[in-house]
Amino acid sequence: MNPNNASIQPVIEGLGYTQHGTGPECVLVLHDWLGDHTSYDSVIPYLDGAMFTYVFADLRGYGKSFHITGNYTVQEIAADCLKLADSLGWQHFHLMGHSMTGMAVQRIAADAPSRIKSVVAVCPISAAGNQMNDEALNFFASTGESDDNFRRLIKYVSGGLSDQWANAKLRQNRETVAPACRLGYLNMLTKTNFVNDVRGLEMPYLIVIAERDPGLDEDAMKNTFLAWYPNAELLTIPNCGHYPMQECPPYFATIIEKFLHSQIRIRR
Repeated sequence: MNPNNASIQPVIEGLGYTQHGTGPECVLVLHDWLGDHTSYDSVIPYLDGAMFTYVFADLRGYGKSFHITGNYTVQEIAADCLKLADSLGWQHFHLMGHSMTGMAVQRIAADAPSRIKSVVAVCPISAAGNQMNDEALNFFASTGESDDNFRRLIKYVSGGLSDQWANAKLRQNRETVAPACRLGYLNMLTKTNFVNDVRGLEMPYLIVIAERDPGLDEDAMKNTFLAWYPNAELLTIPNCGHYPMQECPPYFATIIEKFLHSQIRIRR
């Protein structure tokens, strides 16, 4: 799908991506574990392409980077994203990550703090990782093969949305996520911890959580992001689950760009 005003870019040497807008403020946007850049398709018509240049990147094994294999580590993600920013000619830019890549944007910010203007972390996994017991880990791993378990997971994190919604997310996953990368990134999510590298980073952070997203709640954010980052603020989206960019796209675009505009005004 190619929403209005979105230009599909060819795969460069490195990560594939889709670009929207040609504005002076550059924003690198990353996706979650279960889907590629197309998770943001619904929000693109509501974004300000005159002020911002959004690049929606696909990690190795996803979407336009489906064919690229790797070690599937957070360090690899950060290196790939910084290489992409270099290829785009971006010296300084904003970051946005969702769920799994809420962790990745923290790694990028730690590796290149002088380049990052601000960070938006949406329903994010922290730099401490998402530690699970064996039963939960086995269930998450099973979603790569079991359609029923995949649907169960989607409905759980989305606050019980419809079967049609779960089926749509299943189709997206099966069509855009390479089987080889799924367990690698799950291992990254559950076993990575780089908290000591991010404590005290001073760039502005907007932490977005959703009222109906279990586990990633206000208390979890207070004990992680808000405790580590001196310039972090928290915003909760009401009546929404783990995919606010798909569940309430106009509102999601509004709150993201309100934050980004505030950072532009501060710098001026």
